[in-house]
Amino acid sequence: MSAIRLNDRFFPPDLQQDARTIWLPAAQAALRALVDKTCTGSEWTGWFDWPKQRGFALQREIATFIQDLDVGYDLVLVVGIGGSYLGTRAVAEALSHPYGQLIGGSSQRPAIVYAGHNLSEQGLIELIELLDKRRPVVNVISKSGTTTEPAVAFRVLRSYLERRFGKAEAAKRMVATTDAHKGALKRLAAESGYRQFVVPDDVGGRFSVLTAVGLLPLALAGFATEKLLDGADQIFRELQAPDGGEHAAIRYAASRTAAYKAGKQIELLAFSEPKLSYLAEWWKQLFGESEGKQGKGLFPAALSYTTDLHSLGQYVQDGPRNMLETFLVDGRREAPIEKRMRVPRATDNLDELGYLEDRYIGEINEAATLGTMVAHADGGVPCLALQLPEWSERGLGQLFAFFETACAISAALLDVNPFDQPGVEAYKKNLFGLLGKPGFEGLGAELRRRL
Repeated sequence: MSAIRLNDRFFPPDLQQDARTIWLPAAQAALRALVDKTCTGSEWTGWFDWPKQRGFALQREIATFIQDLDVGYDLVLVVGIGGSYLGTRAVAEALSHPYGQLIGGSSQRPAIVYAGHNLSEQGLIELIELLDKRRPVVNVISKSGTTTEPAVAFRVLRSYLERRFGKAEAAKRMVATTDAHKGALKRLAAESGYRQFVVPDDVGGRFSVLTAVGLLPLALAGFATEKLLDGADQIFRELQAPDGGEHAAIRYAASRTAAYKAGKQIELLAFSEPKLSYLAEWWKQLFGESEGKQGKGLFPAALSYTTDLHSLGQYVQDGPRNMLETFLVDGRREAPIEKRMRVPRATDNLDELGYLEDRYIGEINEAATLGTMVAHADGGVPCLALQLPEWSERGLGQLFAFFETACAISAALLDVNPFDQPGVEAYKKNLFGLLGKPGFEGLGAELRRRL
């Protein structure tokens, strides 16, 4: 049985039929092409079966590096954008105590923060204020080293660390994850003496969370990266088993394709644990950059329930019927009693919650999720549910492998290359022109005329 289970009970019968008879056989063929490396973009499929092929060996290399690191630190700063930081943040946000740094205590992991994913001047000023009170180690992640947002942030941070610690110690506090052979960051790291880890040539950014891109900063911050790899390895082994063609990831790809071919334009990823918000951000980039080409693809959006039921719930219930909704459902067995909370008893019942007294808050949240799924399905929104066995490093590793595979297969069913992103270059060229980058002067002049 798959580690992650797909429930299509609230997926309309006609779409179930299309998914099973039309798109599942095509998805199974796409899986075979992915495994055999005969698919479109096969040169970018190094992520598939990564733990067994290279991941576990890399994890041991990273553990040795951290053990030998001869500077003390209490803060991990990740400099990167898109796939260079979203997977790391998804794990850290999902598995960290949201008030941990306020509570304090010697058992806390090193804090982990992020830069280089925007161009906020105020954000960098405030980050430096934090660094003044911490002992940071910086992991800059960029295949080229010239992507504007992380390059600007890292120049600021490099200058700061060298002023504060001196060049020799600053170099020990900076680690570069970059191309193995070329690029500006590769040259800078070599000249400055930074330890280097590799962004693999055959793994694109949005598929790279289980490479050094994610494993290194998560290990520096004290997360159990070997369990991340264990979880992903379980999914990849399931997919390559004799019955892998019936795997939940393959049926999910077939189902969402059936919905798309029936006219659905948007997929909503719905979750009821707020700590999963950055997992949803990772998912949005994965599917958005992989499928959104040639005028094709479901637009990936996410909703945090029950919060968003009080803002966008009306739209989902009664708005245009152009949506598919996929729910992430907690499939864990009950947590230990000491980790749970009940609704207290009250003598007055002025809040009219007497009927909920002594019930666990999680039980109420689960009922809200199920009630929402039924209401939206009744309102004409096809609904799928993915039941997750655990919220842990292992469980998140399972989710990463599950969604990466489903995404690659979904894109193949749309006949687009899931591993390129030609559309993201347009804004970059305009930015270079407006800021006067050498070679873009003509474009800059034309843009200023238009503006």
